[in-house]
Amino acid sequence: MRRTRFCAVLIASAFSACFASFLVSASLKQRRSQDGTSAGDVTPILRLEKPKYLLGEAVRFWVGVEPKNAPVIPREAWRPCSLEITKPDGSTETQLVSWPSDGMPSRGWSGGWSLDGNRAGSYLLVLECGGEKTKPLELIVERNEISNQISAEFRFERSGVINIGTPVRVVLAVQNNSPNTIQFPERGAMSEGVSLRVIRNNPAFRADFFYPWEKLASSSALPDTYTWDVASDIPSVVLKPGEHFEQHFVL
Repeated sequence: MRRTRFCAVLIASAFSACFASFLVSASLKQRRSQDGTSAGDVTPILRLEKPKYLLGEAVRFWVGVEPKNAPVIPREAWRPCSLEITKPDGSTETQLVSWPSDGMPSRGWSGGWSLDGNRAGSYLLVLECGGEKTKPLELIVERNEISNQISAEFRFERSGVINIGTPVRVVLAVQNNSPNTIQFPERGAMSEGVSLRVIRNNPAFRADFFYPWEKLASSSALPDTYTWDVASDIPSVVLKPGEHFEQHFVL
């Protein structure tokens, strides 16, 4: 067998590192734009995962579209969306949000999106798709010392050149050094998943995919946000002050 060299980078979603663009097909409604489509074919979707985020925490929220006025979205309306972000200092940034390449986009889709919330304050989000805009959505990032007392990381148990077919153990480690008990969902419990990026140097190649869903936790309750009202229904990890948690993955 030909030996191929590659290196791997593991990216976690929502609660520890950025989740890139996680896209899931969904059955919803329809719309169109002025360049070949008519207004009213899609309705953009923008919702938060929770009302407030901590400074230093990965900030993730949901973007997507749903059909409007018809069961499906016409192919000519499958145009990239744009996300306008107004930052606490008043500056703005516009990000391109592409449609998913798999699933059934004609029936609507939604997926995780992230921003660099490295400044405490209020962020305003507006998603535009096919000429339709969401109402401005406020996202709050707060400064709190507890975020400096909790560490979360993915740790590779080996490094350097890795030959194809060689298993690599990866550890998700969370340490609670705060005086408070903390609780968070198990990976996969809220369909947030763990995404992977594999980069091969020679010959050059890159692949992005998800860690097998069946290896992660699952839950019958899938709320948009993780709150005390739903925490008892979601497979969760509870860490008392000074406690440590590890979850092992095999890449």
